[in-house]
Amino acid sequence: MGLFRNILFLLLLLSLNSFSQAKKQVNVGYMEDYEKLPKISFEKTTALVYEQYSQGKMQPKIKLKETKSKFLITAKGQTYWLKKYDPNSGQDGFKGYEFMNYFPKLNMYALTSNSTAEHLGFSDMILIDSLTNFWYSIVSIGDGAVETPIPSVNNKYLLYFYNEVYQPNRCMIGVLKLNSRKNPSKLLTAHRSFESSKWAVDQLRWIDDQSFLVKAVVRTKADGKRSEHFEYYKGTIDPTQVMRP
Repeated sequence: MGLFRNILFLLLLLSLNSFSQAKKQVNVGYMEDYEKLPKISFEKTTALVYEQYSQGKMQPKIKLKETKSKFLITAKGQTYWLKKYDPNSGQDGFKGYEFMNYFPKLNMYALTSNSTAEHLGFSDMILIDSLTNFWYSIVSIGDGAVETPIPSVNNKYLLYFYNEVYQPNRCMIGVLKLNSRKNPSKLLTAHRSFESSKWAVDQLRWIDDQSFLVKAVVRTKADGKRSEHFEYYKGTIDPTQVMRP
């Protein structure tokens, strides 16, 4: 499986390089980088507290110029007509891009790159800086892309998660730090992370630049019947606290 992902990633880099030599590709969010850093700490909270905050809700998706098979983005004065994701194309290989959102305060596009190999699907989350033309691929712990990142209240961090497909109560949460554009290759760096084997993520919402809320879903199976319930946690990226759910 790892070999297929490596091959597909090399094909992705080749396809990106075919657009323009001006842009650069950077991978961010490696687990080995996160493992060297302090973990996110958590404490339990309530649905009432969770509903008081709306900062983490995704803003409406902007409308891009598009054709039936492509959509247009602009980065550092260059335009790219990107192939739309087509899940029904028959052959293995690159399936196209899916536009997820645009963050105007960050000047970044968010999209996924989708491929198949041996009839298995793979995808990657890519952030494109429209000011520098750097393309940042967020590394996933699984075959699918991480969920679309959410900027913190003052755009200092990006928060994202990935739920394991075959383990319903397992997830990873990552926080990337936004640095200076003077060094574009280091604009996004791993900052904090957390992995749970007790629940998956339903939604995330920022409180401020240091803390956020998790709406977690816990799935159980008893006597052949499946059920689920929600739990709520407050996470902080302050490394001085080390509470875990």
